[in-house]
Amino acid sequence: MTYDVIKETGVIACDNATPLRSKVAIFGAGISGLAMAHNCVKHGFDVAIYDKELFTGGKCIGTVDESGAVHELTHRQFFAKNHNLINFLKEIPSGSGSCLDSLYPQELVQFSWAQSNKTMQFQRGYFTRLEKLWDDAKSAYSMIYAQVSLTDTLWFKQQLQKPYTTEALLGVSVSDFFSYDSRPRLAAFLRPVLLGWIGATDNTPALAVLDLLNNKVGELHGLAPEAYSLGMREPISDALISPLTHYLQKQGVQFHLGHKVKSLYPNKDRTRIDGVLLQGERSVQADFYVLALPAHVTQSLLSEVRSALSYEFVLSHGFQFYFSRRPDALKGRTVGLVLDSPWGLSYHVTTRSHSKGETTCLSVTATALDKARGLLYQKPMLSCTEEQVRDELLYQVLGRVDLLEHPAYQGFRVGLGAKMVTPEELKTLYADHFYGDAVINERGQARHWVLQHALTQPTSQNTQTTTVQNFSNIFLSGEYLSDPRQTWRVPVTLERCIETANLCMMDLAERAACYKEQNA
Repeated sequence: MTYDVIKETGVIACDNATPLRSKVAIFGAGISGLAMAHNCVKHGFDVAIYDKELFTGGKCIGTVDESGAVHELTHRQFFAKNHNLINFLKEIPSGSGSCLDSLYPQELVQFSWAQSNKTMQFQRGYFTRLEKLWDDAKSAYSMIYAQVSLTDTLWFKQQLQKPYTTEALLGVSVSDFFSYDSRPRLAAFLRPVLLGWIGATDNTPALAVLDLLNNKVGELHGLAPEAYSLGMREPISDALISPLTHYLQKQGVQFHLGHKVKSLYPNKDRTRIDGVLLQGERSVQADFYVLALPAHVTQSLLSEVRSALSYEFVLSHGFQFYFSRRPDALKGRTVGLVLDSPWGLSYHVTTRSHSKGETTCLSVTATALDKARGLLYQKPMLSCTEEQVRDELLYQVLGRVDLLEHPAYQGFRVGLGAKMVTPEELKTLYADHFYGDAVINERGQARHWVLQHALTQPTSQNTQTTTVQNFSNIFLSGEYLSDPRQTWRVPVTLERCIETANLCMMDLAERAACYKEQNA
């Protein structure tokens, strides 16, 4: 078989007959792999999913136990303008109808400065023209409060509203677009906002940040709850991953969990993948293969992507504080960012009723855990004990730790996917996790933090799309891709994963149709 690579679209076009292919093997059971499986089912393919973990969802994990306590990797925020995600949620049945029913309007979001006890409320319900002007004015005031000059504040607003083309900003970093070097006060304001919101670095593409900051601009989905910002009523495993997994099983998708990819088998001309070898020497054959794996795993399996793939890992994790009722310090808190937090904190406060009463959960997501030094102990999170992490988070969110003595305080929990382990366990069980140096805990024991997941931030130099040059039957799906067809480019967001899976499906379906047409 011969082929040509169409440079404009990245789609490989066939030029001779090949039998119709119908079996798709997807590697990675995170949201990208699950969304791709859903798309393949709709197109009539036989689908099998493989993952090294014993559960589905990848980074999208979190649940509520019988006591009403929330356990999750992180909380999620969504946007009413994202049609790919909302259409997808509508298609997945759940106990209440569809997964779309789990969304609710986040009508109030917040900026807060814990050390000065300052909180600013922003409306995110649908605006009248006057309300939008008022909200924009508050946004400008928050920058001035953070000591950004009026000149830089106005310049920033103009940058957001300028007409621009995708082509003009391809390869431009956020630090260059917003002139971080010459506008240090503006940079000092934007860095914690973007770090806490999406884990962005200075080298995150400017296009991604503009999508995020302009989330109120553009057509909104008619089925979305009436707010620009949306949340999920339950942690994402309960609201989406479990219903989606169950639905795919009913559709005939085969799940092979606990199976890690070892290597790929290219044919001798390196034009196709003939099979995939799993750990334990099991081989997988299919007509098409989709890698919905972390970027570094894909890179290790496919040397062809090395020149196009550019990304940074950002360590981020969620933690939960529980109270039997909502303390006064948390009243009025909904969803927010802490702008004077070196750990890049965001928070989400919820109250849930259960058989024994109610539980208020302060869910905190911390970012840059291996680099930024905390305020209390002057150490990164990975160098702190669990008790120090607990104290540091409260101090950075509220400017105080006395909530630990509050009569309603019930406990603190490290969210799913992180734990402290012994040096021996690190070597034998967790060597492939993200981990920190040894920490001596309060009992004099050496322990290491291990994290199962990290955010994958594509840099402004990343040009890897859903297709792989030269290989006609392997496709990529995931948060780290940078496809020029994307309309939502904000990384490490569910919206990006769903849209990328849709683009991947377009390419796979085109390839399958090409085979079918040439075989007719």
